[in-house]
Amino acid sequence: MSSLSAAEAVAANRQAWDASAPLHRSDPSWDRLTQNFARDPGFSCFDPPMEAALRALGLAGTSVAQLGCNNGRETVSLMNLGARSATGFDQSEAFLAQARDLAGIAGRDCRFVAGDVHAIDAEHDGAYDLAVITIGVLGWMPDLPRFLAVAARLLHPGGRILIHEEHPVVNMFEPRAEQPLLVRHSYFRTAPFVGEDAIVYGDGPAPRVGPHYWFAHPVGMLIESLIGAGLAIERFREFPDNISSTACDVLAADRLLPMSYLLQARKAA
Repeated sequence: MSSLSAAEAVAANRQAWDASAPLHRSDPSWDRLTQNFARDPGFSCFDPPMEAALRALGLAGTSVAQLGCNNGRETVSLMNLGARSATGFDQSEAFLAQARDLAGIAGRDCRFVAGDVHAIDAEHDGAYDLAVITIGVLGWMPDLPRFLAVAARLLHPGGRILIHEEHPVVNMFEPRAEQPLLVRHSYFRTAPFVGEDAIVYGDGPAPRVGPHYWFAHPVGMLIESLIGAGLAIERFREFPDNISSTACDVLAADRLLPMSYLLQARKAA
């Protein structure tokens, strides 16, 4: 990570996300999202593998924490799928304002907590049956072992963590390049990718918002971090399906690469 500290990366990323938030609210996808939550009390934003895993675990009566909840669409979806309570943690106050709006539109009493998700307050320790981490969260974490240790302490004994993420193999390629399937980055890269443009999901405008940092964590680091946090791996599946930006569709076209994965782990009882 060169001379960049974890705290500096977190602060820069928070500023970039806050600056990017207005672009998300003004995008047509925001209107579609609010309409779906307003008219369908069972609406869910989760991709099929994640929703199937959540339904298999059974959310009825559970308390769930989502780490890196962004605009809260999945936190609200957790309650639509039957969770008794859902708390979303995120560093961006601007996105949590959108999350609170969505929860109000859906009529769901979610809780949203702002702050560095590497250092969630101890008042939340042991309070949750399930911790959820979804697409793109891990790449924003400069200290993966510390982050997953926090996720583990939020769980009560026997609680589970469920992760549905972009596969780190995707970080080896530049999908917008003339030869998108040419390997351009080491799988074991330790330096973060540095961006300057606003963080948007589609092809809309992305003005400069200042530096932000994306970290490529190999699967082995993920698994060792979970084990180090006292979690036992129960399930790990890889998929050729792109769950990232549409730019990565070219990498998934022939279903040759692992593009995403689903991991489930459990805290000792």
